Amino acid sequence: MIATAIRTRLLSGFDDPSFGREQWERLLQAGETDVVFLTWEWQRVWWESFGRGELLLIVAERDGKAVALAPFYTDEGMIYFVGSGGSDYLDFIGDTSEPQTLDALLKTAQECVPHLLGFEFYMVLDSSPLGRRLKAAAARLGFDCCDRDELVAPVLDLAAQPEATLAATRKKSLLAAERFFRRAGALEVTHLRDGEAILPQLEEFFEQHRSRWSATPYPSCFHDLPQCAFYQRLTQAMAHTGWLRFTRITWEGRPLAFHFGFCYRGSYLFYKPSFAIELARHSPGQVLLRQVLLAAIEEGARNFDFGIGDEGYKNRFTTVVNRVRTWGLYPIRREAGGQ
Repeated sequence: MIATAIRTRLLSGFDDPSFGREQWERLLQAGETDVVFLTWEWQRVWWESFGRGELLLIVAERDGKAVALAPFYTDEGMIYFVGSGGSDYLDFIGDTSEPQTLDALLKTAQECVPHLLGFEFYMVLDSSPLGRRLKAAAARLGFDCCDRDELVAPVLDLAAQPEATLAATRKKSLLAAERFFRRAGALEVTHLRDGEAILPQLEEFFEQHRSRWSATPYPSCFHDLPQCAFYQRLTQAMAHTGWLRFTRITWEGRPLAFHFGFCYRGSYLFYKPSFAIELARHSPGQVLLRQVLLAAIEEGARNFDFGIGDEGYKNRFTTVVNRVRTWGLYPIRREAGGQ
């Protein structure tokens, strides 16, 4: 039986009338990488906040039915995933298991960019088959393929190791830190999921985050006004999705710690924490981590994802270490008159 050919088309944007949020979500659920960073909401808000160059949303169809989506943009001769910067995990959306699907998406993108310098795909999970598929596609299409910039993403498997999970919340350091604050004053923990309730909390969160990192070589991202606007717009866009997770811990009426994160399809992401730096000697960050872990356990999350980075505190809780890397595809340049 001869397979029907794949056809591609370029969407007019995130509000293309022929392909909206519902179609995007169906494709996302059908693919190998279904994460919050690939949702229509995250991708749209990211592009509207940080996008530069030209948006290239390319849909691959078989018999008129969408099977895969390449969420690309191009800038200065290069092609990237939308979300390249601030997103922990990225990928194609939908099913790219058939070689002709991936080839069609790559070739269509190439045709959109005269004098293409290459593709750079950041933050691809090693658990995704995309790396292997890109190597094969490169050989077919005349690209050099390379992988680089491996990063770790530690995870605590809540479902497979419930005893380890409970033990993590009872570590002496976490309990000692919380005990200090409870004995010394009134400690209040609030967990929020609704964006409309979270939105008024963000300014205090931004300010605390700026203070927390001010004495380090790594200034807070919230000195950048577009970053603040991104979090505000994302909170509005995801307000009623049920994915947002925001924790506020108050001690003696003052903000002690905050966490902005997500729980998406059972994966609880510890994304952006902060604490009162003037109380650092009493470890408010440990109090925050324990309370967010307890919240994840209570709602039945299957894992607790610490996100990208190998910070030492994560190693004390990790049961699985995922890895992400950058994949590059670069056109093979041949000498004029060469064979």
